[in-house]
Amino acid sequence: MKKVLLATTMLAGTAGFAAAEVAVTGYAEMGILATENAAGKTTTQFHQDVEVTFTMSGETDGGLSFGAAIDLDETNVAAGDDSGTTVFVSGAFGRITMGDTDGAFDWAVQDAGSLTSMGDDHTTHVAYFNANGFDGSHDGQIVRYEYSFGDFGVALSYEQANNGNAAVLGGVTADDNVGIGATYSANFGGTDLRFGLGYMAGAITNRAAHAGGPGPDGINGTADDVAAQAAAISNGDVVGASVGATFAGGFSGMIGYSKTSPDVGADTKRTGLGLTYTTGALSMTANYGESKTAALPKVKSYGLAVNYDLGGGAVVMAGYGNDVDGVTPGAQQQYSIGLGLSF
Repeated sequence: MKKVLLATTMLAGTAGFAAAEVAVTGYAEMGILATENAAGKTTTQFHQDVEVTFTMSGETDGGLSFGAAIDLDETNVAAGDDSGTTVFVSGAFGRITMGDTDGAFDWAVQDAGSLTSMGDDHTTHVAYFNANGFDGSHDGQIVRYEYSFGDFGVALSYEQANNGNAAVLGGVTADDNVGIGATYSANFGGTDLRFGLGYMAGAITNRAAHAGGPGPDGINGTADDVAAQAAAISNGDVVGASVGATFAGGFSGMIGYSKTSPDVGADTKRTGLGLTYTTGALSMTANYGESKTAALPKVKSYGLAVNYDLGGGAVVMAGYGNDVDGVTPGAQQQYSIGLGLSF
């Protein structure tokens, strides 16, 4: 959704810069979230969220573009983290982005979901195809280089393990995350297609094994759950591909595949499908995912979302996610309804 400026844009010129621009945008949500566990117990709660984002951009006299953004809803950030910020520079050489941004795998390979819901219900079900590679298995601070030529694009990314001082837990030293991605866009008979291919090597962490976000060692988890962290660290690599299409009549869709291969243990293969339809102010989307690890049952899940644009930055949002077969511990249904407000 397009965001409207909250404050007057500020322009400034200096001897070294052609111009600089600072803009403030905002977003808020209000509504109801609900979850239903495998035993049929439903928990319902009110929900509101507010975030303010500052974006800054400029250009040198020589034509070098630069910019930064900070999301002010970020709190309790660990030392060395990106603190919800991104900084970039771009020119004829390409673009370099550092901070809270996608790695090259996620940059190239398309997610299955679209639209929005308050609880991200339609994009957090257990087998959702999120195509993020190993992004965030460390502190979330990523540097990505990208370059486009014609219909092709390429990217490289790097995320350090524990700010260059990788922790050793359970006898395993977490690798840095290194990724590469490529895209190709084309139009065939009035259908816009986007092909994506990505590869990443680095550290896999099992977020389901523990909670608490990045700890002081840069690995997900808190300082008092070292055993869970040690059990969760595993290095490996992931390869994936996707095809996205925009059709006539308001339809768009995608199909994606990835295979994660840990250094120790069995491969996990994931597939995802997504379909979105828009007509006037109404948009609807559905996505389906499957995940299969050797010798374990196949995990299936799906998500649905509906958005209705009221105009002026207000959108009615409803979302639903279902873990389907309940194979995974903690399997549930989740849903939400409310308003998304862009300023």
